[in-house]
Order: sequence, then C-alpha cells, then structure tokens
Amino acid sequence: MCGIAGFSNQTNTKNQINEKLLHAMQQSLTHRGPNDSGVWKSDQHQIGFAHRRLSIIDLSPAGRQPMMNSNQSVVVCFNGEIYNHKELRKQLESLGHTYRTETDTETLIHAYEEWGIKFLEKLDGMFAIALFDTKNQELYLIRDRIGIKPLYFSTQGGYLSFASEIKALWQLPWMKRKMSAIAHHHYLTFMVTPAPYTIFEGVYKLPAGMYAKLDAKKNLSFHEWYSPLTSISQAEKKQFNNENFCVENIRELLKVSTKKRMISDVPFGAFLSGGIDSSLNVALMAQEIGKVKTFTVAFSDGPEINELKWARKVAKQFDTDHHEIIISEKEAFEFYEKMIYHNDEPLADPVCIPFYHVAKLAKESGVTVVQVGEGSDELFFGYDLYAKYQKLYSRFWSPTQKIMPAFLRKGAYGAARKFLSNKPNYHEILHNWAHGKNLFWGGAIAFGEQEKAGDERLLNPPLVSSDLHSKSYREIRATHDPIVSKIYASLSQAYDSHNIVDYHMQALKKDAPQADTRVDFAKQIAYLELKQRLPELLLMRTDKMAMATGIEARVPFLDHKLVEFALNIPGSLKFKNNTTKYILKKACEGIIPNEIIYRKKVGFAAPIVRWLRKGKYFPKYFDSIRTKQPLVPSDLQSKSYRGIRDNKSYTSAIQEWVLKNHESHT
Repeated sequence: MCGIAGFSNQTNTKNQINEKLLHAMQQSLTHRGPNDSGVWKSDQHQIGFAHRRLSIIDLSPAGRQPMMNSNQSVVVCFNGEIYNHKELRKQLESLGHTYRTETDTETLIHAYEEWGIKFLEKLDGMFAIALFDTKNQELYLIRDRIGIKPLYFSTQGGYLSFASEIKALWQLPWMKRKMSAIAHHHYLTFMVTPAPYTIFEGVYKLPAGMYAKLDAKKNLSFHEWYSPLTSISQAEKKQFNNENFCVENIRELLKVSTKKRMISDVPFGAFLSGGIDSSLNVALMAQEIGKVKTFTVAFSDGPEINELKWARKVAKQFDTDHHEIIISEKEAFEFYEKMIYHNDEPLADPVCIPFYHVAKLAKESGVTVVQVGEGSDELFFGYDLYAKYQKLYSRFWSPTQKIMPAFLRKGAYGAARKFLSNKPNYHEILHNWAHGKNLFWGGAIAFGEQEKAGDERLLNPPLVSSDLHSKSYREIRATHDPIVSKIYASLSQAYDSHNIVDYHMQALKKDAPQADTRVDFAKQIAYLELKQRLPELLLMRTDKMAMATGIEARVPFLDHKLVEFALNIPGSLKFKNNTTKYILKKACEGIIPNEIIYRKKVGFAAPIVRWLRKGKYFPKYFDSIRTKQPLVPSDLQSKSYRGIRDNKSYTSAIQEWVLKNHESHT
C-alpha cells in the first residue's frame, strides 16, 4: 500500500519538469508510505512520477518506486497489492522474463511488456497504477476492478495531474480550488460525491474498473476494462437456485480470498466487531495460521452500539491475540479536523472516527496489514433497509407500475403530497413512484430531490462558490463537463441525483438483461451499491482512515470472483424466511458459532446523535459555525466563516454544515 502522484504535460509546448513539485506531492502523502519515497522525471517525455512506499512485499530498497524495466521503456508507480503476483511471475519467467526483485510491482512491468494493457485482466488484487510506456508515448492511469484504491486526476493548467489523494494535487501551481456546484448537489443526496465527480470543480475520481489513457498525440480517453456482470449459461443459472451449491461455493471462494490476502512480509491481523463478517474473517484466518491478532473499538458513551462482549466471545473462541480501544466524544472531537484533512473532500460518515482509532491501535501493536469486512452486507443483502425496500417493491411498487398509467400515479401523488410535508422520506418515495424513477437509490441517502428543492438551507448552503450566490438554485438546470462526458457518455449532467442512479441501472439492464427490474430487485441493489456507495463511501473511508495511520486494509469479501458469484445468487436466497443475509448465514454455519450468526445485527457505527445533540464538544463547535463566529482551530481564528477558501477549512465547513443538517434530518 502506498501513495502515488505525478503529472504529464498535455500541451505541445516543452517545459522543464519541476522535480521540486514532485517532491512536494510525495511529501504530502507521507502518511500513506512512511518507509520510503522516490521520484522520476523525464523532460524528454514531459512527465514525472512521485511515490511514497509502505513496505509490504520485499522490504528491501529494491522495491523502491517509481520502478523501471531494464531498458527504461516502462515506468510504473503503483499503490496496492497483487495477490497472484507469484503465479504470474512463474508464467512470465517461463516466457523469458528476468526479475531483479521479489516485488509485485516488477510483475506489473513484465506483464505489461508481455501482454500490453490487457495485462490488467490477469491481475488479482487491489490497485491504483500509473504506467508510462516511453516507446509508444502512452500514459495509463488505472483503478482496480471494485474501486478499493482511489485515484484522482485533473486536466487543469494543460497537465494531466494525478494522485492517490487530492491534497497532493494542491502542491501544483496550476491547480485551482473551486467548489463544484453539481458535485455538491449530489453530495447532499449520497453523503459523498459520486465518481467521476469530486467536490472540487475540475478534479475527478477515476471510476472503479476503468483506466485513462493519454496517447502520443495528447488525446485523453477513458475505458471500462472490467464489469462485475459476467454472462452465465442457462445451465449455470439453474445451479444458482440450488441452496447447497451456493453455500459450498461461498465457503470455498471466501476461504481462497482470505488466504490470498494473508500474503505479506510484515505482521498482519483483523478488525473484529463480533458480527458475522469480521468473525468469519477471523475464523478463516485462524484455520490458516492459528493465532490471529484482532482489534476492536468501542465507545464509552455509546453502550447501545457497543459489541465488545461479542468481539470477546469470538476472540476467545478462536484464541486470538486480542486488543481493544475504547473512545469517547473527546477522542472523536480531537480527531475530527484531522479526519477532514485525510478525507480531502466531504464524506459524511461518522464511522471514519472509530475506524481511524482501531487502525491506529493496530499500527501501535506492530501490525501493518489488516483484513476488514466491507462489502459483505452489500453483496449478500445484509441490511434491514434492503428488506424494507424489497417488501415495498414486490408488494406495491412493481405491481402498480405495471397496471397504473403514469397520469393516474401523478394524480395520486398530487393528492397525497400535502399530507407528507413532515415526512420527507415518504414524499420522496411517492414522487419517484409517480414519475417512474427508481425506488432504491442507495444504502445511505441523506436528502432527496424534493427535499433539496423545498428547503432553503439546502438551496443556499453557507459556503457555496460565489458564482452560485448570484443565481437561484432553481435556475440551475444543467452543466456540461467534457471530462464527465468522456467517462460516462450517456450520463445526464442535469441537477438531479436520480441521473446517477439511472445511469448505473441502464448499464445493468444493457449488460445483464436477466437483471431486469421485474426479475431480481436484490441484484439491482447489489449492483448499484457496487458502483456507487461501496467504492466512493465505504471503501474510500477504509482507504483514507487506514492510510492515515500507515495501515493497509484488505477486503476479502470483495474478491472479484466472489463478487461475480454473489451477483448471480437470486434474491430469494439472500433474503429468505424474512432473514437478511440468509445464504451467507447458512455458509457460516459450522465455521463460527450460531449465536454470532443469528444474533441481532448492530452494525459498525458511532454515537453521532448523542455527540451532536448532547455532547460536550461537538455542539459548541457547530454552534460557532452556525452563528458564523470564528472557527475553533487556532489557525482559523483570524478568518471569517464566509472568507475561508483554503482546502482544509473549506471542505471542513461544508461537511460540518451537512452533518449538522443531516443529523436533524434523520
């Protein structure tokens, strides 16, 4: 796990590549790679790479990046892990390639030499890669299949600039900071900006399973190299209706996925909440190595969400080397601004706070690699919210959409809307039903379109770029960002967050007709979460908070083979007998105790309601912002609220404002 950064001149004017800027970029990412660093530049090719290294595989200096092949025709800057690099190495050596190191980075170079950009299809891992081919004058920026590793880029100033974190881009003098109005609009709905947007205009996130290519003629193009939708034969489809078939395959896929994610030359462990996902991780790890180091976080002021007793039961069951940390509002508040700094842009998920503290505990205990349970709930229908949507869809939504014409639905909505003024969630659902929009928008939705349009607090947030102050929210209808159009050609850029949902749903229907809305609503949920909430909120949270402490987090539930298999499991086996996660729970039987499998789900959360409403620290802090008084941190004391424009406080203020309003909303 590392941090990568760099830039390439897109113009026809030759400039000297400024090495000081490359050093500044990598220094801003020191937390991602405390063990080593390096830069490479070429004035001839008008490009430079910067790298921070967290040593995991081959701890020697031979693993330093950026790394080049023997004739310096291929340069790689890489963040992540390639779990099958040893198997690929054997294959490449049999084809005549000679290695100089034991790293997975070198395998990327040889694989590209052998297979070109199609080498991506052979990789099994999580990664963000920058690769420059000096012979063909081609630069590739690549994000892994599921989006476990982030990769940001910009085309400002005539350069294609990129980095693992946005803060590295601010080291470049041609980068301008301005909030994106449409990204802000979507953020209010999804609690995170959806790819390819970021909160900053002209700064983008490369979507999962895509790569960008800058060719010799300076043309920038984007390509989807992976989709989790795989075609299966009619015979295979029938097998997925067999419960035993699914249980056996889930067990085997998880066993293989967990084992491969234990490849490391440094100590590793697991986060343990005491729920199904983390407990299963620990159980499968224990089968391989025996003694597992486990780490748990709990709250001194949140007893209703503490799962300490369950984590301790699992730790005792599998005889782990167990570690715990208990935090309060004080620790949460002290980390709050640092959290904003590491996230770079607003990510309204308070779980960032406990995740950081448990990662810090692991690091202080000598562990560098951990396994975490992200992705399980999204793949296997693990939330009660999903069940509520499923019931609504099958009992009301789908039947009435079929038999009621649009004008009748709109009439019913018009008659009922006046009774729903104090029930925004019901209002949104009814509006979407009447207007033929999707029922499910994501597992974490803050404000719907009707609520945004009807609440002045949302129309005119206190810290919106000046060009928005001169026009009303309703006057803004659409924008055209040429980069967004290149990445998602058919995405409507109008100010309607349903466009994000609809884009992915249309892709699902096109690539997998069997997943039509009339067939399997559970597959719609899983696919949308894979394309939006998982990579841009949950996995972004995992990456940023783990890397803030110099920890690599691995996600066995998001092995692409397991993802593909899970997507083909029918919803009737994921939600059966009124039981969420039914098929995974069956797969867990005999591996972890039944009392863990079938206890009531709590979920990894933080007592944010208590902290914001009755806390000693957070309420005063938010009040100072609400009243536009000077902010608490000393470096901001001399600046008025509306005058703040630096990255740290600018994004902090947006997030604080939305968190406060979201809290009252929920």
